[in-house]
Amino acid sequence: MASNGNTFNHIIFSLLTATFFMCCSWAHAGGHDFINEARAIYRVVACGGGALPGGIDAAVIEDHCSRMGKNIENYRFNFIQKAAPFMAASRPGGIPRTIVVPFGGGDLLPAIVVYPEASEITTISLEGAGDPRRFLKANRQQLRQALEEYRLNVGFMLMTNDSSNASIRSLERGLIPNQLAFSLTALSILGREPVSLKFFRVENDGSIHYLTFEEIAELEKVRGQRLKGSWIDSDFSVAYRNMELVFRKKAGGDSIIHRHIAFNLDDKHLAGSGVLRHLEKKGNVSVMIKGASYLLWFDNFSALRNYLLGHMAFCISDSTGLLPKHASNAGFKQTTYGKFTGAFLEDEGGSNASAMRSLFESQPFRPLPFRFGYSDIHGANHLIITRPR
Repeated sequence: MASNGNTFNHIIFSLLTATFFMCCSWAHAGGHDFINEARAIYRVVACGGGALPGGIDAAVIEDHCSRMGKNIENYRFNFIQKAAPFMAASRPGGIPRTIVVPFGGGDLLPAIVVYPEASEITTISLEGAGDPRRFLKANRQQLRQALEEYRLNVGFMLMTNDSSNASIRSLERGLIPNQLAFSLTALSILGREPVSLKFFRVENDGSIHYLTFEEIAELEKVRGQRLKGSWIDSDFSVAYRNMELVFRKKAGGDSIIHRHIAFNLDDKHLAGSGVLRHLEKKGNVSVMIKGASYLLWFDNFSALRNYLLGHMAFCISDSTGLLPKHASNAGFKQTTYGKFTGAFLEDEGGSNASAMRSLFESQPFRPLPFRFGYSDIHGANHLIITRPR
């Protein structure tokens, strides 16, 4: 009996070990884990659960979270309650659970609403993740001011389901970490919690190298230069540009990987890059595009456009996604919702805007009761679903 018991225990241990490695292989990927800092930001900035870190003024956080709560309730009512049923009815079964969100600054929140069954979500934008340690060293007044600025920025996102360039760019400097804070706020709103936080670089072959504590220390004084001429230099180390934030539902369940990559997606930078190879290694993906400044309409973003057309199995976008000619030539069909009469950014007119308008006019009107990314030039909600023909 003892022998059988030992055999049984060994089998159970082997099964548990195998399950752990299948579900949680990210835990053994190397690199320094900033989970304690992530939990602190989750509690203080994102108003998630958990105890306050030592030295943080409870009254400041109570006031901050009370004010945040109003914007969060607005987001739940105006977007989640309306968009979640629409997305559930619009997603076909069997689409990839690997999600790519180009131009996705601040977009983890809507990405989870659009793709709640995702196993991996990659957002890419010009903004870095941010230094997760700074706010813990702030005094009471500094923290109050930093939280006020963050509320202004995240409040715009929650009110409009869009993140302006000015709002996300301003957080490239200061106490609150830019994309990390946005992502942790998304988790707090949607009942998720952080499990792991690491920083990485993308190698030339597309693989990921997780930064060790020693590597991060060596880069401490190397500040991040702007990734686009009109953007802004960050005041934190380049080590904190790219993050991997692993999270799960508070009730338990599988862990989901969210990676944010700070990168310029124009042809000059993307073509032949390690980031493009990293994306290609994902195979077929589902895609979300919103508020992308119509960049995919133009030839100097053709490398990204070609990647999307070659790898996406399903895409939800506003009008800043793929033009009808690009989608049709690659074998995709597009279904429109809401109205589009002209580009939200007035200087992006011409034949491309006319072609997008013709796409909407060629189809029956389908109502869209929520804003998704940009409105059109007259403030109308609109959305496009692109899938293989």
